[in-house]
Amino acid sequence: MTETSGGTTSSQASPKNGRQLAVVSVLLACVLFSTSATGRAYLDFPGSSISVGAWRVFLGGIGLSVYAVIRYGTFGLRKLIKLPIVWVMALAVLSYQISFFIGAARIGVAMGTLGALATAPFFAGLLGWIVGTGKPSGVWAISTLMGVLGLALITGVSEVRDNLGFLAVFVSGVMYAIFTVFGVRLTQTHDVSGAEVLGAAFGIGAVLSLPIVVLTSAWVNNALLVGFVLYIGFATTALGYILFGNGLTHLSPGSVSTLTLAEPVLATLMGVFILGEAMNLRGWIGCAVIIGALALLGIVESRTPSKSTLETSNA
Repeated sequence: MTETSGGTTSSQASPKNGRQLAVVSVLLACVLFSTSATGRAYLDFPGSSISVGAWRVFLGGIGLSVYAVIRYGTFGLRKLIKLPIVWVMALAVLSYQISFFIGAARIGVAMGTLGALATAPFFAGLLGWIVGTGKPSGVWAISTLMGVLGLALITGVSEVRDNLGFLAVFVSGVMYAIFTVFGVRLTQTHDVSGAEVLGAAFGIGAVLSLPIVVLTSAWVNNALLVGFVLYIGFATTALGYILFGNGLTHLSPGSVSTLTLAEPVLATLMGVFILGEAMNLRGWIGCAVIIGALALLGIVESRTPSKSTLETSNA
């Protein structure tokens, strides 16, 4: 009896620690994600939004695929690339990156990031419920409501009115939600890791983006620009999504998308302190509300046992 009790405690502790690390991983990924559009604006990058988005998927896809093969072998990737939903995810990845950079270029870095990710938690939670990855919890609803309120406060700071720009970031938010939800579902139904799902989706995305890379890269003419492209490809995408993949493995889609609200907060702060964008009191209050939402969700996620833990405990 004592040995059984000890084994139960151990099996419960490991998933709990995994969820805690998953929360940290997603937040670290957000730090990397938030630097891509800021870096482009700071450097006054000459490449088009379509080109930058394609390069990010192309290099990121190479990095993520190599990582998945090194860590898990080729079996999972070969199984995944045969699934139509992975090709849908690949198209969503490419569409997200391109539409995001188009929106950020038209309405600004902070507003572009805010507009893209404000829609993601809502659609991810509802879509996840529809496809069976988990019913949105009360905590998800409260934290998402707080996050949207914070985003609304920050958005109110801007006087920008560009319908095409806002449409682009809305599309990117929906694509981001689709990618997140089906990524979580695949980890739950096909016995694969988040890294393998990301490697397959981005790997296919890299192939799809290659024609765009070839046709839109006349701007690649100095070391600084090449260095920036390598950074957004391998650091903000490959490394960022390796961290993000850990979140997909352990957290619900609504929770992952709500945690990514850290990205627009960081993008806003970079806009203020690096790009010199203005921020009033209402904007700072909005940032504080979002941080509160992240803290609430992060604490609950780290303390809530996963489904597998409950099943082990009940067994």
